[in-house]
Amino acid sequence: MNNIYQPQKARVISASRESIDTVLLRFQFADKTLQKKFAYLSGQFMQIGFPGWGECPISICSSPSDSQKYFELAIRDVGQLTHKINELKSGDEAWVRGPFGNGFDTDLYAGKELILIGGGCGFVPLRPIIMDALAGRIKTKSLKIFYGCFNEDTLLFKKQYPEWNRGAELGIILEKPTANWRGEKGLITALIQKRRISPAATVVMVGPPVMYRFAIKELEAKKIKPQNIWLSLERRMYCGVGICQHCAIGPYYVCKDGPVFNYAQLKNISHAI
Repeated sequence: MNNIYQPQKARVISASRESIDTVLLRFQFADKTLQKKFAYLSGQFMQIGFPGWGECPISICSSPSDSQKYFELAIRDVGQLTHKINELKSGDEAWVRGPFGNGFDTDLYAGKELILIGGGCGFVPLRPIIMDALAGRIKTKSLKIFYGCFNEDTLLFKKQYPEWNRGAELGIILEKPTANWRGEKGLITALIQKRRISPAATVVMVGPPVMYRFAIKELEAKKIKPQNIWLSLERRMYCGVGICQHCAIGPYYVCKDGPVFNYAQLKNISHAI
């Protein structure tokens, strides 16, 4: 989009319930010319909303290779606006701006062991990387996916697990599962402790700040260097263009300089994570 302040109308072409509180919406721009020119990177985000309701930042969770056909947003119902968005169905319309942020530079992962660590709804922006890696668009040496969630009801993208498990090492751990759960139980740090990780691996991690602090300690124990750990501070997003200063940390505006950062950039900034 040429004018970053000008919302564009987008139409829902499919809607599916992903978890007890999250809907996956596939959008196309009403302007077909705009859709054909649309491009984004994994880790970038859109602003979505309605006149009179405001807008909110949501990470794009479809593959960049599909950007000229559609884009997908997985939206958790946590307030009035997101509740209204969650009620959208095929044919409904919303207003969007973007993409914003810097995204993940997936060229840096070529030929390396890639470890993806997602916590809760932070798993959303990792989906495009998984899809592109399994399709061969990212040439990794190997792919390991660690996903921590609260319980079975909150797990995202369950229909894709069989495919992901065939092409990668998929580890899922739940904090408070039901008695019927046969997988691993606990926090995602337990997965990092148990699994074999090369010191030369590249790690991409998205989740709540408290997860970052403890997960990074485990990664450092595995001899992963700070410059090989990539984080998204997507939860600090607000206006998207660096005006409101809501996302300021140290010398950075997360919405403009991020949301993707190298841990080496953040480790000496107080309260960055």
